[in-house]
Amino acid sequence: MNKQKQMVVTVCLAGLLVGLFGCNESHAQKKQAMVERWEKSTASAQLPAIENLLEQGRVQKAKNELVKCIQADPELPGAYVLVGRIHFIEGRNEQAHRAFEKAVELDPRLDRGWHFLGSLAVLDKDYERALECYQHAVDLMPANAGYVVSLTEIYIEIHQLEKALQTINHALSRQPQNLELMLSKARLLQRIGLPEQAIQLYEQAQVMHGDRPEILEPAGYAYITQSNWERGAEKFERLLNQYDPEDERYYATMRSLASCLFNSEQYASAVFWYDKLSVVYRDDADIWMNMAQASLGLDDPKRASYCAVNALKTKPSWPKAYAVLGSARYMQGLYEQSLQAFYKITDDSELAAFAWFMSGRCYQQLGQNRQANAAFEKAEQLDPNNELIASFMKKTIHPL
Repeated sequence: MNKQKQMVVTVCLAGLLVGLFGCNESHAQKKQAMVERWEKSTASAQLPAIENLLEQGRVQKAKNELVKCIQADPELPGAYVLVGRIHFIEGRNEQAHRAFEKAVELDPRLDRGWHFLGSLAVLDKDYERALECYQHAVDLMPANAGYVVSLTEIYIEIHQLEKALQTINHALSRQPQNLELMLSKARLLQRIGLPEQAIQLYEQAQVMHGDRPEILEPAGYAYITQSNWERGAEKFERLLNQYDPEDERYYATMRSLASCLFNSEQYASAVFWYDKLSVVYRDDADIWMNMAQASLGLDDPKRASYCAVNALKTKPSWPKAYAVLGSARYMQGLYEQSLQAFYKITDDSELAAFAWFMSGRCYQQLGQNRQANAAFEKAEQLDPNNELIASFMKKTIHPL
């Protein structure tokens, strides 16, 4: 009886041990699976932080973290998107292409992967492939305005302008206040020869989104194409207020503002801004020249002479500068000096007639009628259709 009990106990213990070991093995497998799932979820969660590192320019740190992610999950699609971005940043477009292809292979619904593939195709001028990839991205994420704009630009590149307009209009019907889409459409309207409609859209965008540089700058240039200098000046003045003097765009905007003011005959304001520019760009002949012309418009020949001379210091023998200098000295009554300036350009293909005409006027003021007549006749020969010269000669020329 004791032997039977002992056998039963032994069998039971054996069964318990087998069960225990069996449970341990199952638990170990579950634990390993849990660890793997945790590592994969952790790897996925790390991707935004790695992307942020890339945005900060900390590429090496991003690389190190990305290696860990791929080791934890070799089939993480988003990781290959970042791998592709790093390859692209470092100039390895072929490797970048392979990484993006791997990303969309792992997840065909990865819109970012398709968009990056489209961008690489654009660089290769493979517009058919770019169109295909961008269309995939838009189909997967139609609310992404950047994707729509990329697709639109490809249609423009391959001269399918109507299709481009349809694409952007469809997107705007869903997001009528989206600034990126509004600006893209405005650029397209300018491209297809509808600048007035483009301007209306810029104005609408400004009302909705305020005085933002990405609205004001293209609006200003759109007004310039229409020779609406006053409205252009208004946009550039507002744009100037958006930048600090340390920003290189500050002075580029100031140039545009001054140009618009000059062309709209707001000479005093134009001189004000050109004067500020001349302090920063002392050797820029164009700035001195523009200020000289604006000074003439203000009837300030002394300033005009000074500016024209400064332009010639940087750009000697500039015919336009001599024309302004001669005119300024004529206005000052310095007829001999004016003649000297105009003599410099009597052989210039564009300004010779003007130079001879003004030389004639100088000779008249000096009482040298024979030389005046000869100069006027030379001007008429060079530009017989100039009504001003013809009219002036009828009234003032003296018989020899």
